[in-house]
Amino acid sequence: MDAEIREILNEAAPLWGVCGFSEISEHILSCRAASRLPKESKSIICGIFPYNLGEESYGGSNISRYAVVPDYNNTIRDMLEKAAQKLRALYPDEQFEVFCGNSPLPEVSTAQLAGLGEKGVNGLLLTESYGSWVFIGEIVTTLHLEPSQNRASVCGRCGKCVDACPTGALTFDGFDREKCLSYISQQKEPLTPEQEALIKSSGSVWGCDICQNVCPKNIGAQVTAIDEFVKGAVSRAEHDTSLDNRAFGWRGKKVLERNLNLFKE
Repeated sequence: MDAEIREILNEAAPLWGVCGFSEISEHILSCRAASRLPKESKSIICGIFPYNLGEESYGGSNISRYAVVPDYNNTIRDMLEKAAQKLRALYPDEQFEVFCGNSPLPEVSTAQLAGLGEKGVNGLLLTESYGSWVFIGEIVTTLHLEPSQNRASVCGRCGKCVDACPTGALTFDGFDREKCLSYISQQKEPLTPEQEALIKSSGSVWGCDICQNVCPKNIGAQVTAIDEFVKGAVSRAEHDTSLDNRAFGWRGKKVLERNLNLFKE
């Protein structure tokens, strides 16, 4: 790979890899963002962005760790877009499209194909250095790049995440999203008494980290060096918390207020 490309990508993401677009093309998700995929896509540059701030940063937190940092969609998109602009200047005849969050790519599978980690039993990407405390973003391009050769084997399939899941959403055979406490805490539909009890017992008003907290690969995971994440961290959500640039802002105030009120009862 060209040294200039390597330099650009090293500046853009703490960890990155490449896979061929053809490896994932049959698994493209149906969403509006899919219309932005270049017609002659050849390669996917996949970046990993850790968000772990260290255990001392989460004392008394009532939201999932990914929501403690500013909205990752904005932060990662900006980082990758800067890289894409430099790549466009280097290769004006090629296309470079940035995706993050609302992506037509199955992101965990893409990252695994790019040699960045392995899909764990809990369905999350598990990396060697950062555990599963990572966000994923991509640049899809018409430029042919050599795929990364290393394919990581990280998950030991110990089953600790399965045993710890309070709702039985996780099994070795798959994942039931509608049983997941993170999904339950974010749904707009009225909660059942059982669901309300689950949220109260978890201590979290948004999301759930139980399956990640017990994962051996997350013990001692490297902390993030991404300045925007460190400086913009908010460990608790309260009734007066601004939703601006927060990962829980997309659902609106009502869902967060409902969950917060459960802890007053």
